[in-house]
Amino acid sequence: MESHGALVGWGHHSDGERLMLRVESMPSREAMEQRNPDVFRVRLSKQQAFLLGNYLIEQSGQTAVDKKERSWFRRLFG
Repeated sequence: MESHGALVGWGHHSDGERLMLRVESMPSREAMEQRNPDVFRVRLSKQQAFLLGNYLIEQSGQTAVDKKERSWFRRLFG
């Protein structure tokens, strides 16, 4: 089954080694007016989630966020 629509939301929860990714999309204007999104759930390993995340970052033309803690100077002055 192939489906398409506008991405309107997502979320996840972890059960240890795997993630359950929940993706919501609106297939039509009627569905949007009724606030009735299609919901898809996908189970991923953490490695698959990592690869998907990197792929999406690369395709967006953005760079990954650096998660190291900022110094007190940068926190105060940006």
